[in-house]
Amino acid sequence: MKASCARLSAMVSVLGLLATPAAAQMIGNPVYFNQSGGALTIDADYGRGLNNASEKMSYFGGRATLGLPMVAITLGAGSAKPSGGTSMTSFGGDVALNVVRDSLVPVKLALQAGAAYTSNYLGSGATGWHVPAGAVVTFNVKSPGVSVEPWVAPRIDYTHASVSAGGLSSSGSRTKFGASAGLNVGLPSGLGFHVAVDYLKISGGSPFLVGAGLHYAIRVPSPVAGAK
Repeated sequence: MKASCARLSAMVSVLGLLATPAAAQMIGNPVYFNQSGGALTIDADYGRGLNNASEKMSYFGGRATLGLPMVAITLGAGSAKPSGGTSMTSFGGDVALNVVRDSLVPVKLALQAGAAYTSNYLGSGATGWHVPAGAVVTFNVKSPGVSVEPWVAPRIDYTHASVSAGGLSSSGSRTKFGASAGLNVGLPSGLGFHVAVDYLKISGGSPFLVGAGLHYAIRVPSPVAGAK
């Protein structure tokens, strides 16, 4: 009986830890907007938490995005480590759907939703899901020879965490408002770089992240263009 109570107490403590602001960013990387438009893009990412609420995590990971005319599909994985903590591994993906995409319009609008699974959250042995969903507004910037794409993305941010031990289990979830913004720059060679910031509104402490990385875009031939 004492052992069961001890395990239950440990699980309650873990869930209390998961309810802190740090739980909002499960992989320690900003929520990026992924481009559509006829290319397979490979991204290398670095993320960093800037305040105590973000646990000052350091993140290293990668993504691959298949950009089609109307939709972009992304898969990725990475490892995040809080300052003085234990590394976590995350796997996830997202889908972005173009709603407004016209070169004559000064802005583009897309809807994007994704999910990421994280194991051993904050070294606690717990697991969790992070599900961001929202809209993305990008701005048309005229820059001959170089692709310059600033963007902003408000979202609803859902987090669910669970832990089990000795036949006992517990779980918790929450929904908050978040937003990210960034800049994608691409060169004619296919090389490029990206930067982003990310904020999650939580009473008692809001995580603030920055991210940066390099990417390479491989153009995908259009089926229509190749038709005889």
